[in-house]
Amino acid sequence: MKYSNPQIPEGINVSDRHPLKELLILLGGALVLVVVLSWILAEFGGRLARLVPFEHELSMAPDSLLSSDAPPALQRYLDDLAQRLQTQMDLPKGMTIKLHLSGSDTFNAFATLGGNILLFRGLVEKLPNENALAMLLAHEIAHVQHRDPIAGVGQTAAVQTMLSLLFGSADLSILGSAGLHTQLSFNRDMERAADATALAAVYRVYGHLAGANDLFAAIQAERRRTGDGELPAIFSSHPLDQERLDAIIATAKANGWSTEGSVTPLPSQFLAWLRQSQQASILHDDAPAKAIPESPPVR
Repeated sequence: MKYSNPQIPEGINVSDRHPLKELLILLGGALVLVVVLSWILAEFGGRLARLVPFEHELSMAPDSLLSSDAPPALQRYLDDLAQRLQTQMDLPKGMTIKLHLSGSDTFNAFATLGGNILLFRGLVEKLPNENALAMLLAHEIAHVQHRDPIAGVGQTAAVQTMLSLLFGSADLSILGSAGLHTQLSFNRDMERAADATALAAVYRVYGHLAGANDLFAAIQAERRRTGDGELPAIFSSHPLDQERLDAIIATAKANGWSTEGSVTPLPSQFLAWLRQSQQASILHDDAPAKAIPESPPVR
């Protein structure tokens, strides 16, 4: 056999593409890989966290984290309404709900670890009737029932662990601000599921869904007042307002539930109670600070 030594063509190891184009392709691929890996880990972390017994979750949110500015009469009214909803929601044995009201102007409400729900006067005082308030309470109770707060912590922990391993950050102190990260980690699927569970509870309590849409109408009105537009759906942690309003109609139609009926007025002293909570909040703020984590708006 005769062997030969052919001449290797020039430039065989040189790409025809511009180096910057290749760099952009590599960076884009790396970014997609990180996003996909983050999503997979978040799903795994959330599912794993939901296996944590609720009684262990209680110890992760000490009572000192949250307090209530509600006067006794308002607290009793809120607790009674929440109890009426809970009896229709079939909460697991041992799962408890603790309502807290902040007298601040913040337009928000959220559920966090240990069955704690924090309502803000800025949102509650914009609700025109008890049915809208019930929809808000039932939505937050549903987050607790679905174990969304602990799932949010699990998702955040999983993603932050991965980012720390990839980028060398050792800051994993997420449990120190569980409320903030819990709220940030809720996603649109969680919100849709909470809305569906809440609608069922409101229907069982009142026999119709009239007034439930007033919660989302109040959110829309606040958005118009402040000039804050909705984020595009892909960037929003909540379904769009119109989607949620449409869901009420669709849910009612699918289940044969009426959207018409008499709404229940709020107690005559309701606004006076809220003003008392505002005063309590002012006094509270003047006292030595006790940090309550900020959270993104409910809208």
